[in-house]
Amino acid sequence: MIPNLHTLTDSPVARTNLIRLEEAPQATIRRLLAPVSNVYAIDFAVQRFPKKHKENSRDHYVRIHREVKNRLRQLLGLDAREDVKYELHRLGNGQHVYFYLAPAGVTNTQAHLSLPTRIEQLCQQLMAEEHSLNRLIQGLFSLHLKMVLLEQASERFSISPAYFNATMYLNARLSKPVSEKSGAGVMEAFELDVFASDHSELAFILHKRKFLVEPADELYLALDDDRVWFNTDSGRVSARRKLDARDSSLDFFRERSSYGECQAYTYNVVMNTVLDRLSELEIPHTPLPFQATHVVNQFLTDLDQTLANTVLVVNNGVNFSAAQQAYFFEELSRQLPGYQLWSLESLEQAARTHCSGLPTNTSILVLNPVEDDASNSIRQLNDSSAEYSDFFDAFDAHRKQPDLRWDIYTQLKLDRLQGWLNHNPLPVALQGMNIDRKMLDALDFIQEQKTTNSEQYDADLAKPRSRLKSAVTLVNSKIRRTKTELWFKESLLSLRYLPMPNLTTGHYTAFSVRKKKNGTCLLGHVELKVKKSMLTVTENGVTEGDLDWLAVEHPALARLDKLFNNGFYLYDHATDALLTSYNSIRVSRLIGPAQFNVVDLYAYQEQEKALAEQGGGDFTGYTITRSAKAESNVLPYLISPGRSIHDSLTKSHKMKHHHTYLQPHDHGLYVLISKAQPTNQSMAKTNLVENLLIWNEQGEPRDVFSHPLTGVYLNSFTLDMLKSGDSSKSSIFAKLARLMVEN
Repeated sequence: MIPNLHTLTDSPVARTNLIRLEEAPQATIRRLLAPVSNVYAIDFAVQRFPKKHKENSRDHYVRIHREVKNRLRQLLGLDAREDVKYELHRLGNGQHVYFYLAPAGVTNTQAHLSLPTRIEQLCQQLMAEEHSLNRLIQGLFSLHLKMVLLEQASERFSISPAYFNATMYLNARLSKPVSEKSGAGVMEAFELDVFASDHSELAFILHKRKFLVEPADELYLALDDDRVWFNTDSGRVSARRKLDARDSSLDFFRERSSYGECQAYTYNVVMNTVLDRLSELEIPHTPLPFQATHVVNQFLTDLDQTLANTVLVVNNGVNFSAAQQAYFFEELSRQLPGYQLWSLESLEQAARTHCSGLPTNTSILVLNPVEDDASNSIRQLNDSSAEYSDFFDAFDAHRKQPDLRWDIYTQLKLDRLQGWLNHNPLPVALQGMNIDRKMLDALDFIQEQKTTNSEQYDADLAKPRSRLKSAVTLVNSKIRRTKTELWFKESLLSLRYLPMPNLTTGHYTAFSVRKKKNGTCLLGHVELKVKKSMLTVTENGVTEGDLDWLAVEHPALARLDKLFNNGFYLYDHATDALLTSYNSIRVSRLIGPAQFNVVDLYAYQEQEKALAEQGGGDFTGYTITRSAKAESNVLPYLISPGRSIHDSLTKSHKMKHHHTYLQPHDHGLYVLISKAQPTNQSMAKTNLVENLLIWNEQGEPRDVFSHPLTGVYLNSFTLDMLKSGDSSKSSIFAKLARLMVEN
């Protein structure tokens, strides 16, 4: 039922971050309570925290954490200044359980009840109330991992009881050393998160964290999100403040001797530790690998068409120098021929009339400045110090205070979304381009090289890894991605059709969900018909409300129990089937090979390298490389082999390494899309595996692998839509639906 499907034989087995627990939850919990340390003891308490009259959710949780911390300080004999960390989980009916580590012999055990007896009573209570026991497993295993990490740290640093419940950061390193001039540096690390599912799975996730740090003479404890200390071989440092970790130098993968600093290596170290502790506790378990059984190599290509709309370009306060402006607008003119430069005053006037005076075949491109320490271009004009994490954060603030004034692009986006909700959409396509310090520096460097080094300019530009090549690529790619977004939007909103070669004829509705902080949902929906290689938009809009309300407007959603933030759903009108594609903690992440221990391999490589250097020689026997050979590939599928020279897509110099790998399993179909081009020396992030599910009209799961809707979805993926030479990780259906609510 899936077009262009090919069966794989002897495909590699990839290690993931998932483990299946083979025993019943109660048996696992009993084993997790077995004492394994003479230094630490696991303990827990259950407490009811009912909401007070007129107490909002935020104040309620602040009070819960305050009371739990006070209780733990009393139990552990800590000073009131000392913060504590713990595993807190809501059980229902206002009850919460919190797990923590205590010094051996200092526990909360009642005189007549042992710890196993108390946990047994809690299990019986939860099962009687039809709650799962996975939260208990999650909390207990988190503490076991913390014990292991504390034991490892204590071999190098003294660990006082005050740190038993501190947050542990892994593989921490100074990406910018503490300088004498500023007195500060940048520390980056991974924070470990544990998850236990209702399907007896354990998952482990690493989150990137980044801190501005300074030397700390005294290591006293007041740990919270803004007060973090790191013990290092060269001394102690404290965090001055948390930084945005999205622009992190902690890559997912680095080859050769840099491998020990990357996220994939840290994942493997964690998984080795997890497996060792499970074996020590005699908990039956099975690692869950990824092994593709099929591959689909059909993708939509060459969809980036010439823009049909008139493009009006507006500078919303970017302070270009004359040199920066000259190169930027020269490149803009090359990629967007015929654009018109429009004044900010004209845009502000159009905004006051909801762009009613502009023809529908108009697109507006707004150039927005981004401050050096900001993560976006959102500016609230009433309070210049106000910060917003994203557009939906600003949208919530706008709802609460409609009189707030915003920069013109943010205001237009607010008007656009509100217009959709009021069935009065903005008649033009709107697109922004953020101009940050990185972009301006690239423009400066390009112009400097053109002016001062003109003879060498072309030679440097031809070098694939030159600084000039990187600067030119940054500018060109940003404009190219913006052009692609404009093409998508004019196709969706103005032309209302897209050419879709080789896509199966049918009638579909794509949904995209964004959940707001108050719990209600924004649902973007696009109804589409595919016929004769053309995808036509028949209806689109945005609806707000909870699932019950949205299911009235869109009955296909009534078969769902819950809508998830960033969720995507595709409804097939012909078969009355609903497909969803999602990535969550329960969906596997590929972290290394299953056939050999990459941690041991790296240690051996480093040992051999040190011996070679001691002897005065050069080391060339690196084992952690980008090799795609099955016997030495450290990232199966992520570093994937090239296509046959007889493949038509190879002949056209497109998608030489691009594959969609499939693995059917008991709860859906795993889908992994590899890179379109050979991987670089480092990879910023893993290619996430997604899971596909399909429900029939009764809300019952269907066999995903054999359903025709799966084939339609898998053949709707694209290449080169937003990133040159890369593969889009969403289908054309998902892209169109998300445009309704996200941009």
